[in-house]
Amino acid sequence: MRKFLTLFAVAALFSAVACGDAKTETSDVEEEGQEMLNEMDSTMNEVTEATEEAAEEGAETMEEAVDSVQSAVNEDADSMEEAAGDAADKMEDAVDAE
Repeated sequence: MRKFLTLFAVAALFSAVACGDAKTETSDVEEEGQEMLNEMDSTMNEVTEATEEAAEEGAETMEEAVDSVQSAVNEDADSMEEAAGDAADKMEDAVDAE
């Protein structure tokens, strides 16, 4: 019986040592995996923020371009109205002179 208990104790010791390392290795792998997930999440947040900022800047630039084109069109329309008015006045003067 004493030999059996000794063998059992030795076997239990080997098992404890072997299982202890496996738990540590699994724990390290889990920690590394969690770190990778956190890093990926952080990177995705940065990419999302950069994309949103770029979209906002693009929208602002488009609004500025539209405003610029609209003011140019308005100025051209005013110039054309003035030219048409001047031409009409000259035609009236020419008709009155005859």
